[in-house]
Amino acid sequence: MKFEKWVLLLVVLTLPSLLSAKVKSKFKLSTAPVQNEETETEEEVYEIAISLPSADEEGLLVSEAPELEISPAVDLDWKGEVIEYSAGELPDRKILEIWGADHPSAVKYRDRYVNGQNKKWLIESLERSVPYRPYIVQKLKEYNLPLILQYLPIVESYYNPYAVSYAGATGIWQFMTNSMGSRLTKNTWYDDRRDPWKSTDAAVAKLADNYSYFGDWAIAIAAYNCGVGAMNKVVKKNKDKDFWYLAENKLLPAQSIEYVPKLLAIADLIENADYYGVTDIAEAAAMVDLEQVDEYDYLHTKKMYSLEQIASVTGLEHALVRKLNPSLLRSCTPAREEFAVRLPAGTLTEEVTEESLNTALAALGTPADAIVYTVKEGDTLWGISRRYSLSVKDICDANDIREKSILSIKQKLIIPIFD
Repeated sequence: MKFEKWVLLLVVLTLPSLLSAKVKSKFKLSTAPVQNEETETEEEVYEIAISLPSADEEGLLVSEAPELEISPAVDLDWKGEVIEYSAGELPDRKILEIWGADHPSAVKYRDRYVNGQNKKWLIESLERSVPYRPYIVQKLKEYNLPLILQYLPIVESYYNPYAVSYAGATGIWQFMTNSMGSRLTKNTWYDDRRDPWKSTDAAVAKLADNYSYFGDWAIAIAAYNCGVGAMNKVVKKNKDKDFWYLAENKLLPAQSIEYVPKLLAIADLIENADYYGVTDIAEAAAMVDLEQVDEYDYLHTKKMYSLEQIASVTGLEHALVRKLNPSLLRSCTPAREEFAVRLPAGTLTEEVTEESLNTALAALGTPADAIVYTVKEGDTLWGISRRYSLSVKDICDANDIREKSILSIKQKLIIPIFD
């Protein structure tokens, strides 16, 4: 009976197209019993005769055939339910890589960032992001992660490398000391959390690890905020539940509950700025469109040199050297430790080499070591500088303070010791 089934299938597939034509096609369906030689049973064989249209009729078929309707676009709302748009009604709004931009909690934040002070902060954040975002996008592509994660530093720090939260989280990605792992370093001299490039490497790797562990982007992002351990405890107690369930039932810390909706709201507003009619946000976001990932030269030092001295021997502006090396906690490189000072590409040439720059720095009488001095009652910057045969400016440069600063008891000062 297999042949019978195939013939019936052919009829089913062919009949609608034939019936929909303006010219009638003649067909005849007849059956006749046939003896099966192998089984000695009788089977019905279906015989189909189809009369095709003439050449003239074919032209009529083409001219009068109904237009094909374009398949509707399919999208999902925040509940995961299918939304269909008929042809000609496709939305101009870009669908984000991570689902949930139309959840009520995300819409709440989107409305906040449309105007007022929040909108101003958003625009300022986009402007501050220009030196860093091309590199962040490059790293996200390298790890094959959602590109809207480039807006996570807006949620974290408004793209301020020097941002420090009330809990001590630092830099554009707001790493806590206990979350740096082996990827970042913090000591008396520098804090890698304040370096947008190094911290980006660590943050992207961490987000990739979170997604690999949880398999859900909303949960992975929330875990970046509250910690993998804390998130894992909640997930184990609520198996097969998504982030929105955990958030709506207040099973996560309050900050983590708002963290994902805020990111989605900001990303939606930036990616669809024209759709929402916020041209100033669109202009700020487009500032990086023509920017490429910057390349840098690196000057490796092993002694304590002030950034002002490095600017002097390289011919660069002091402010630029400082901007490219925000991880330095003082206005100097570490003593007794190698440090890679970031410089604009092209600073080092065949004539101007690392060796020649280090030689020039050494000739300036730069500090080669340092001690940590604890301020006592009655101490002044002038008195401390006399004690160590230094200028007040030397101490201020090493500690990133002003010459008129008032010292406090038990304050720690790094005192450079010159060769």
